[in-house]
Amino acid sequence: MIIIDTSIWIEFLKQNPDYIAEMESLLENRKVIAIEPIFSELLYGSRSEKEKKSILAYWKILPKVKFSEGSFTDAADFANRYNFHNKGIGLIESIIYKASVENNYQVWTLDSKINNNLGNQLLYKSTMKDS
Repeated sequence: MIIIDTSIWIEFLKQNPDYIAEMESLLENRKVIAIEPIFSELLYGSRSEKEKKSILAYWKILPKVKFSEGSFTDAADFANRYNFHNKGIGLIESIIYKASVENNYQVWTLDSKINNNLGNQLLYKSTMKDS
């Protein structure tokens, strides 16, 4: 399964032609798993009712990363242990990173901090150029 980071969702939702075909393929082949912090960021940044409805429609149909009680505090502790704050990796990215590691999910992102710190086996290798 692949966690699609906020940066990729934004490009897809903006209908950037560089991302549409691959995202549609991943969605159609049920390769995408949703994670609440990313969808929270997307909703927070939505600027119209149409955007909000589109985001919520994907949230409704996609399988989701399940979090247990204490997951976010565990992610903060995990981030501190690996000195993420000195690498510019924030709490949301730490939650994504930890979920990826624990569940062996790949992450597709444009975020260089994640790309430079997450192990290669957990980074989704896009078939597109430049991503």
